[in-house]
Amino acid sequence: MPVPWFLLSLALGRSPMVLSLEKLMGPQDTARCSPGLSCHLWDGDVLCLPGSIVSAPGPVLVPTRLQTELVLRCHQETDCDLCVRVAIHLAVHGHWKEPKDEAKFGRAADPELEEPVNAFLQAQVVLSFQAYPTARCVLLEVQVPAALVQPGQSVGSVVFDCFEAALGAEVRLWSYTQPRYQKELNLTQQLPDCKGLEVRDSIQSCWALPWLSVSADGDDVHLVLDVSEEQHFGLSLYWNQIQGPTKPWWHKNLTGPRNITLNHTDLFPCLCIQVWPLEPDSVRTSICPFREDPRAHRNLWRAARLRLLPPRGWQLNAPCSLLAEATLCWQAPGGGPCQSLVPPLSWANVTVNVSEMGRDPKWTPQIIVFWTRFIWVTGAKLLWATSGSWTIYCGTLSKSLHYAEHQSPHLFNGVIVTTSQ
Repeated sequence: MPVPWFLLSLALGRSPMVLSLEKLMGPQDTARCSPGLSCHLWDGDVLCLPGSIVSAPGPVLVPTRLQTELVLRCHQETDCDLCVRVAIHLAVHGHWKEPKDEAKFGRAADPELEEPVNAFLQAQVVLSFQAYPTARCVLLEVQVPAALVQPGQSVGSVVFDCFEAALGAEVRLWSYTQPRYQKELNLTQQLPDCKGLEVRDSIQSCWALPWLSVSADGDDVHLVLDVSEEQHFGLSLYWNQIQGPTKPWWHKNLTGPRNITLNHTDLFPCLCIQVWPLEPDSVRTSICPFREDPRAHRNLWRAARLRLLPPRGWQLNAPCSLLAEATLCWQAPGGGPCQSLVPPLSWANVTVNVSEMGRDPKWTPQIIVFWTRFIWVTGAKLLWATSGSWTIYCGTLSKSLHYAEHQSPHLFNGVIVTTSQ
């Protein structure tokens, strides 16, 4: 049945998930500490050289957690760049060494030795940032009073402002001390693009982004690009596959407003749309609007193919990834129900478009049949899909098995399909 009409704005229009960001004026990097700590940011960047892990000579400060926040670094009110603020949470690792006389007699021979010789613990904390094509390392010196030192407990945090990054970029962060007393912390984060930022009017690279909307009503899907008559932009449709690189399907360079129609049979859950101005270093906006579209899932089942790879292999081919499991069963040449092997083989996860090998010595092409169980939550209704060679029935929230006869006996004689909640 037709999908209710929907509209998705990619570049413009407010959303309940948009981010409202703090603005930082000026180009300077800064650092600040939580109460009780003191910190200093070294001028300029440093080399990123973690070095080997060494034993702590006593209690030392080490980073325990990285936390990020997006802000804007602005040169003027409407000339800003996306920036990543990083908080490094610190704790004390290790213990004070007991004086030899205290260890021997149970008390300090000299009362002055009951307190640490140094009044502060000091650490040099390195913060490394990578977001193609940018790579930076900064050094922060942190001090904590000895009175606050409790081994294993947090002593506070130091906040760095900030690493500039491109919209939509993947950023990677590492933190460690010099010298290094433990494995470095790491964090990876995907930054939003223009469509997810409430302050897009302050980012000049968002101004020229085309306005793309996707509407589905009846059998057709419309891609509407609202741009100026003279604007040049690129439009790409591709299959975003989990295994391997993305697979291009359709690409054009266009000028001016456009209304592009797709047939509902072209929809797949992994079909994505990307649009960008034809300018150097322009921002690209991508969206995959059909992930939950029942028609796209039906098309995916129709397109899936299960085939043998003689002598003992098989492969499930599909444009997108599927949650699937498979096993083997035994069937007499004359037909009849499939019987479990003795001992039965366990269900195995299936990776789409990757060859699987049958390792059981009982493999005999004439009497061994693949039975495949697909796990797919689709909604409240029973959905069905038919491919050219085999039929699949999917019942949501059902634990029962649905059998379908295969139309190519020389390949397979049956398919088991079930769904789980």
